[in-house]
Amino acid sequence: MAAKITKRTVDAAKPGDRDHFLWDTDPKGFGLKVTPAGNKVYVLQYRMGGRESLARRFTIGKHGSPWTPDTAREEARRLLADVGKGID
Repeated sequence: MAAKITKRTVDAAKPGDRDHFLWDTDPKGFGLKVTPAGNKVYVLQYRMGGRESLARRFTIGKHGSPWTPDTAREEARRLLADVGKGID
């Protein structure tokens, strides 16, 4: 599922039998992971080296102070800028 991640979508996300992800539309690769225990964690999924390389997932942080959807999204943009420069 891809939609803009907001406080409302984070609060509405319910745990399931296993981890599931809500992906944001911008920036690409930014998302929310919801664990079976109900933890909500912001993540960034990216590739170093193009499509042929393996996808990597970086944990930005757990939902709650200081991580809101907006602060986590800005951190994802900062991290993607680093990835674009070849910094892993």
